[in-house]
Amino acid sequence: MINFLVLTLLLLFWLVFLGRAACLTLQGIKVFTLVRGKKLIPRLLEGLLMPALVFWTMQVAATALGQPRLSAPLCWDLPALSWFGLALSLAGNIIFIAATISFGTAWRVGIDERGSNHLVTTGAFALSRNPVFVFMNLYFCGIFLIYPTWFFLVFFLIAAACIHLQILNEEKFLHARFGQTYEKYQHQVRRYL
Repeated sequence: MINFLVLTLLLLFWLVFLGRAACLTLQGIKVFTLVRGKKLIPRLLEGLLMPALVFWTMQVAATALGQPRLSAPLCWDLPALSWFGLALSLAGNIIFIAATISFGTAWRVGIDERGSNHLVTTGAFALSRNPVFVFMNLYFCGIFLIYPTWFFLVFFLIAAACIHLQILNEEKFLHARFGQTYEKYQHQVRRYL
């Protein structure tokens, strides 16, 4: 049962992600703004994002379908932790959908240095300055709790560190672009939750 739910949430994520990207692209909006004109570290972080996400997805799907795991399980296999992990994954997906809706046509993958003309502060962004990154952290942690292997643990820890670095880069960009408006928003809404 839990494997079916994991696959359903995975499919839901990709349908929302790719569907939103396709809709905006059809409107003439460049959605993927990764690695363009950036310094080395942000370029590396953003350049590895999509391949890593696809690889992670393949590992989740393979594990849910009962294929041999990429790495050895850790020392526990507790159903309660699996269900808690599923709850985190579900909560993350809900946050992702809310953030995608809240973004409207401002949704991008990467920092859009050319097209950012307004600061989104409503909807999911009234609760978190980074709801998409909150989703990612919840989702990666949830999958690790469902499938406690070294691969999912290491992926979650590295992803959380990279996400935090990306948030810091975005904060610098938004502060430079929106100045006092962004500072006011920073004081009103927390970085994560």
